[in-house]
Amino acid sequence: MSAPVRTSIATVSLSGTLEEKLDAIAAAGFDGFEVFEPDFVASPWSPKELRTRAADLGLTLDLYQPFRDFDTVDEAQFARNLVRVQRKFELMDQLGCETLLVCSSPLPTASHDDGQLTEQFGALAELASEHGKKVAYEALAWGAHVNTYGHAWQIVEGVDHPSLGTCLDSFHILSRGDDPAGIREIPGEKIFFLQLADAPFLAMDILQWSRHHRNFPGQGSFDLSAFAQHVYATGYDGPWSLEIFNDVFRRADTQRTAIDAHRSLLHLEEQVAAANPAAGGPTLFTAPERTPLEGIVSLRIAAGPAKQDQVHSMLSRVGFHLVGRHHDHDLQLWRHGPLTVAVDATAGTVWTAPGLPADLPVLTQIGIRATEPEVWGERALALEVPATRVQLPGSSDENSEVPDVVRLKVTDATSIDLRGPGSAAAWESAFEIYPLPAERNREQGAVFTGIDHVALAVPAESWDGIMLLLRSVFEMQPHEGQDVTDSVGLMRSQALTLVQDGDGHTLRISLNMVEGSRSGLPTVRRGGVSHVAFACENIFGAAASMQDWGFAPLPISPNYYDDLDARFGLNSELLDRMRSAGILYDADARGEFFHLFTPTVGGDLFFEVVQRVGGYEGYGEVNSAVRLSAQLRANQT
Repeated sequence: MSAPVRTSIATVSLSGTLEEKLDAIAAAGFDGFEVFEPDFVASPWSPKELRTRAADLGLTLDLYQPFRDFDTVDEAQFARNLVRVQRKFELMDQLGCETLLVCSSPLPTASHDDGQLTEQFGALAELASEHGKKVAYEALAWGAHVNTYGHAWQIVEGVDHPSLGTCLDSFHILSRGDDPAGIREIPGEKIFFLQLADAPFLAMDILQWSRHHRNFPGQGSFDLSAFAQHVYATGYDGPWSLEIFNDVFRRADTQRTAIDAHRSLLHLEEQVAAANPAAGGPTLFTAPERTPLEGIVSLRIAAGPAKQDQVHSMLSRVGFHLVGRHHDHDLQLWRHGPLTVAVDATAGTVWTAPGLPADLPVLTQIGIRATEPEVWGERALALEVPATRVQLPGSSDENSEVPDVVRLKVTDATSIDLRGPGSAAAWESAFEIYPLPAERNREQGAVFTGIDHVALAVPAESWDGIMLLLRSVFEMQPHEGQDVTDSVGLMRSQALTLVQDGDGHTLRISLNMVEGSRSGLPTVRRGGVSHVAFACENIFGAAASMQDWGFAPLPISPNYYDDLDARFGLNSELLDRMRSAGILYDADARGEFFHLFTPTVGGDLFFEVVQRVGGYEGYGEVNSAVRLSAQLRANQT
């Protein structure tokens, strides 16, 4: 059986000193690292001390990088470059490092003659061989002459020396739109190193894009699974390494970033393994497969005494009714048809972080019905996501190895609870349950069929890690990110969706980027960010029922409906019904979307009711400015 894939990361990918970076890299489970030359130059460690520390941590030094501007039309400069590279080989001897990364030159003095390049890299390969070293030649996407992986490979192939190979960097290849399928034509033994980076699609200079906006695999928009499949097909058996330039990562917590980095490689390996690549390469990581989910069935909202009554009042007005109180905690149970919301005012559960209003309502738990929560726990742990077994009171066997609930922490405030089939009854046993009048029993009066989506406020520094968790554990697929402009500013929004084949259940979570507080929690954005969208089959019927329960529609500007008429040509009767109920609208080539909103509750949280018609997949983002303006006005009354 072949050995597992070796994982590595460039020290430039993390914040902190070189000493801190190595500790975090080892703790996260990497096998080795690339030392970024400026990190070593700034370190007080001697080469021997770095080599010893790496060995003590169980790490290999896989690459010394980068050696820049080797090729040149200036023969005198080329001679100096050979002296410079010899000094690097001597340093690498002391470090115990075998491979040097050499980038194609972006300078005006770079050689544009392939014959000259072949001669110069032939001399470099001979020098490397004399020192027992290898050179991995990488094409920078902004190289003056060599800027594609195919061109770099032509130079390497022309030199035909065992000490010279190529380095494949996914960012340099995919950012240019190059077809990576040609990688399969490169012999695996001539690929001396593999560097992986994801990135969002951005319309900007490639150099600036590269230096500031790279991400770990699973955090951007590149098809890294297909890219890695091409590399794997060559038989390449070296490290899978991450080289990430990202302004947020360079100031984020070192250990947390390193953990996310290692998880991203495991997730990528799993994706490649799922594609059934040809055997013969290193063994790829796999995690327990996903088992069926039945969608979101419950929520928990933490709200202190000052805000608790506001949450209760709004739940009542949208059709939830109080059905029980916890025997031991200040926890109220509200229900609407199949949906349950717990409002938690228990001491210690309400966030009172610096910079946040006291008792701010926060969505702390998202309950998802799972047929086998224990399998999800095993999957999360395999992907290095902490998973906690929660044994509910009143369960059939409190010593059972099979948990009622598996809890995954998603943000600093919010967890996802994967609830087994018996969890509802076990949970309810901890409450004093109230009898309901016949006209408001569980089967009558329900207008919501489920939860369409949940939107979470996420600080910028947590954004990429949360995105990776949802994509790796649940294999949620991202929609194209949106920059939503409204009356209080610009907000980055990213929706992720999990559609399960055959059962019709869809899980949707939207992430909204806001500034973070000193505690790591998102700060409040005037007008609200976090919300829960309830699904219904008839939004006009739902709106009428809500008004019977005491809900007052948000007054929407008449100009909005005039604009709808101009854009979509809706009939006047439909527009009048929407206007009177405060219902907003959007449509695309696949279907229609109707939605209405509550005012914000306690300053940030609000609820939405939506009806999807046909195959509409969006979230009505075009209406965000109208929604926010209406909520701001409602908050002032």
